[in-house]
Amino acid sequence: MKKLGLLVSCCLLALTSCEIDNYDAPNASIHGSFLDEKTGELVGTDIQECSLTVVELGFANPENQGWKIMNTGEYRNNMVFSGTYDMRVENSNCYPFEEKGVVVKKGDNTKDFKVTPYLRIVNPSIKKEGSKIVATFSLEGGKAEVKVASVQLFAFSDMWVGNSIKFGVTGGNDILNFSPSVDVDNTAYRLEIDCASEGNKDLFKYTGKNYYFRIGAKADVNNVGTIRHNYSPLVAIEF
Repeated sequence: MKKLGLLVSCCLLALTSCEIDNYDAPNASIHGSFLDEKTGELVGTDIQECSLTVVELGFANPENQGWKIMNTGEYRNNMVFSGTYDMRVENSNCYPFEEKGVVVKKGDNTKDFKVTPYLRIVNPSIKKEGSKIVATFSLEGGKAEVKVASVQLFAFSDMWVGNSIKFGVTGGNDILNFSPSVDVDNTAYRLEIDCASEGNKDLFKYTGKNYYFRIGAKADVNNVGTIRHNYSPLVAIEF
């Protein structure tokens, strides 16, 4: 009888300690793009450096959520609750902004943002000339106050190439740093990576494979927080 009583007690304890999860599951998804307000083009970024900060309203102490922005300048979140949100971007490659009261309905939602990038990379060209990858371009500032801190040609073995994910190339012709920062003018920039040089040949040793390149430009602007690179569209080149 004692064993039977102990068994019944254990069963009752198990039943009372296992409460049913009554929380609702996410019932919405949302996706969209960050578009240059002047050109309408996607504002590409670095996947590890930029995010959309989101706050769901209706709670006493709402927490910030960070939604990753893809390097293309697009985002998607498939696990969202319908509701009203405040959304903002800061410490990025465009002027900070906040949009309040964004309504997310049940099902799929589209929400684009028009932004002002710090820099625009104008007429970018990335081509293979012999053993070298050559990039040419000029720059345009999002506002008159913007200066240029650096420009760089990034290379990597997949499409996530950027400041955070890149080959450590050598030679010195892939980057220009300006100290002090320089005005945005009509300068025609040229950057190069010699893929056959002693320091780089092992990075580009596979034939029949695509390698990926982007031009990045970093601005210098006062009182806007951390500044990230602006980018040209991704270019894939087969070796």
